Amino acid sequence: MRASGGRVELGDRRPDDPPLPEELTAALREWAAFAAAAGRSGVPAEQDLVRRRGRQLAARVAGVRGRPVEFTDPASGAVESVRAPTAARHRALDPEPAGPTPWDTGLPVAAFFAVFVAIADISLSRAFAEAFGLLWIPANLLVVLGLAPSLWLLRTVPFWRWPALGAAVGLAVAWVVLLAGLLG
Repeated sequence: MRASGGRVELGDRRPDDPPLPEELTAALREWAAFAAAAGRSGVPAEQDLVRRRGRQLAARVAGVRGRPVEFTDPASGAVESVRAPTAARHRALDPEPAGPTPWDTGLPVAAFFAVFVAIADISLSRAFAEAFGLLWIPANLLVVLGLAPSLWLLRTVPFWRWPALGAAVGLAVAWVVLLAGLLG
């Protein structure tokens, strides 16, 4: 497998080779076009990126064909044999299956972050209110809206879901306390 003039040459094709999936063929075309552009620019970082992506694609081609593939580095011309990833490498790349939810350790972490974030938000909002009056409301709203996407994304990450849950609860508690302070 090598890039030549913006195209990929797969080389030693055998009659019993299965056809490559369309998305892999498209990825190979895209890689060849980028390899041609990186070859013209001569930037080492781009050439390194082309080399690594080429090896990844060669491994995928080897997996489809069921045998090693010769990969030619577009920058140096060095030829190497690339094999398909083994099942052990696939297991190393795939995340572990989810185990039981660790409620006994997760809830104390969430409670700590809830208290910490609530105290911090209340303290900062009150200090802002003393200096600028009711402008603490839009300022605090910006803080909450700025944190919301990060907290939403962290909800699925095994450990970080607990601090994210605690921070969300702490912000909600802080809003209740601050709004109750306005009323009384």
